Amino acid sequence: MTATVLACLCIAAIPWGPFNVIQAVVFLAVMFGLRGGHAWGGYGGALYLSAMWVSAAVAVVRFGAPDTERTAVGMVGLVAAGIAYLFFRAGQALAGNGWSALKWGWIAVAAAAFLFPQVFKGYVMPTGSMEDTLLIGDFLLVRAQGTPALSRGDVIIFRYPVDLRQTFVKRCMGLPGDRIKIENKQFCLNGKKLDEPYAYHKTAYVDAYRDNFPNEPNGNITGGGADMLEHHVMNGEVVVPADNYFAIGDNRDASLDSRYWGFVPRANLIGTAWIVYWSYAAPTQSLSSLGGIDQIIGRYRGFFTATRWGRLGMPIHGYPVN
Repeated sequence: MTATVLACLCIAAIPWGPFNVIQAVVFLAVMFGLRGGHAWGGYGGALYLSAMWVSAAVAVVRFGAPDTERTAVGMVGLVAAGIAYLFFRAGQALAGNGWSALKWGWIAVAAAAFLFPQVFKGYVMPTGSMEDTLLIGDFLLVRAQGTPALSRGDVIIFRYPVDLRQTFVKRCMGLPGDRIKIENKQFCLNGKKLDEPYAYHKTAYVDAYRDNFPNEPNGNITGGGADMLEHHVMNGEVVVPADNYFAIGDNRDASLDSRYWGFVPRANLIGTAWIVYWSYAAPTQSLSSLGGIDQIIGRYRGFFTATRWGRLGMPIHGYPVN
């Protein structure tokens, strides 16, 4: 019964996360295995849940996480441990029955469940700051490398320096020691104006600060933005300090990025974007939350029609910048 309920919940959650179909298949396998009298239906389910939780805990230690995420992992771990115990006891009740060869399949599934979060993380694009490279509602797979060696032009995911509970995606345009300025919307790196096919300007006017950077700020500068302007500007250019990066959105006219809150510390990096594994044209507020009953119904009704099928599996390329 537990496996059946979990499978149904995962199936119901597919419109909010297509990877839930994998979870549903696993729990259906547990259900059919136990109904067929196979002990490894129970043992395998327990092993799978244990591997998932241990992997989540290891990922928190490797990549860092705000307190809220650590608490969530702990609470999920308690629930997973309880369900894993039920599955294990069900397996014990059938000990010696069924096909023992099933254990190798379950060991492989558990190994995959452990390794996947160590290599990849999921992210949903909530804003238009990376348009038209990434769209609101794009579901990304991120190569979770912790603190990778970056190249200019990489699309990176990192913890927002102003609020570590939030995760941002931008393009890395400055490595330690690089000199950066923007002149009339034209990005200049180390004294050279760049040709940027990925950058978009969706407003015609020129903003005194946004489009001529660095300059006297005319808006809200947060976090390390003030320190950047005060201590890291030389000869009219921002100089990226050691162990930091300059990140900016491809939608240059509508992006909250390093121009406003400063540099990305190396310790905040999570990884680089890899592919769009799903894309859903939905209202921003309904991308990762249930919302009201109308939003829930609309999510089911529009799951197939609102999916941007042409973006599924689309690779996210960095762009070589020299």
